[in-house]
Amino acid sequence: MNRKLPFLQAALLCEEVTSDSQGRYTIKNEFSQYTMGYSQPFTVFTIWRGAAEACGEMFQQKVEIIAPDGRVVAAGENDPFMLKDSTYRQVNRLLLDRVDFTHDGRYDLKIILSDTTGAIVTDYHLPITVV
Repeated sequence: MNRKLPFLQAALLCEEVTSDSQGRYTIKNEFSQYTMGYSQPFTVFTIWRGAAEACGEMFQQKVEIIAPDGRVVAAGENDPFMLKDSTYRQVNRLLLDRVDFTHDGRYDLKIILSDTTGAIVTDYHLPITVV
């Protein structure tokens, strides 16, 4: 597939992500469903891939968790990074502290990739089920 924009290859919520000296990642306790009222630090783990065409731009990742009523209950961003072409990937880990799932329903994990001017390049909305 010939992609013209960087794309999100993977995203998940987990308790923690560690890496070793060879660059291998260990994901601890990935969640697929959350319990209402449960609050703890969460790590958002993402992998971005570069576009097919060469690009010298810097990118910024922002993350929000949005409650069913539209409130942003957690947010953060990573340092800028470059994806020169399709051979490049960027792995980000973002710790979100005190995420409160106080209502049941569908929360959204919103992941935004913007350029250095703040213009959105692409964004993703992924569901989080809270019961």
